[in-house]
Amino acid sequence: MFRKVLFPTDFSKGSIRAIQRFEKENTAEVEECILLHVIDEGYIEDMLNGYSFMYESEKKEMKDVISRAKENAIKALKEREEEYRRMLRAKRVRSVVRIGIPYEEIVKFADDENVSMILLPSHGKLGYSKELLGSTTIRVLRRTKRPVLIIKTHEED
Repeated sequence: MFRKVLFPTDFSKGSIRAIQRFEKENTAEVEECILLHVIDEGYIEDMLNGYSFMYESEKKEMKDVISRAKENAIKALKEREEEYRRMLRAKRVRSVVRIGIPYEEIVKFADDENVSMILLPSHGKLGYSKELLGSTTIRVLRRTKRPVLIIKTHEED
C-alpha cells in the first residue's frame, strides 16, 4: 500500500495519460492521494499584461486575477477527485492549489506533506518532444529526495 501519493497535475493530456496508465499497472491501494495544481507565477504575470486599465490599482488587479485562477483550478481538481480516487484505488483524496514555480512548489509541498511518492507524467502541458523527460518532471527529479514514479505518457516514434 502507498501511504500518501502526490499527483501534481497541469490538466494536460500527459497528466491524464499518466493516471490512466498508473490505474492499469498498479495493484496496490493508496491510503491518501493529494492532487496538486501549481499556478505558474508566470501565468499570473501574463494575465496582468494588458488589463490594468480595468482596475484602480495593480494590487487589486493582482488579487482578483489570483483569486479567479485559484477558483478555476480548485473547481477543475474537485471535478476530478472522485474519478482519480477510483483510478488510484485511494481511500482519500484532497485537492490543493498553490502559486509559484511549479517544480519548486511540488518539491516543497512533497516535503511539507511527507509524501511517500510523487507520481509524475514524463511530459505535461508542453507536450512531447524528443527530450527524454519534460522540464518540470526533470527539475522535480533532480531536487527531491522523495521517491518519484515517472509514467511514460507518449509512445516512441
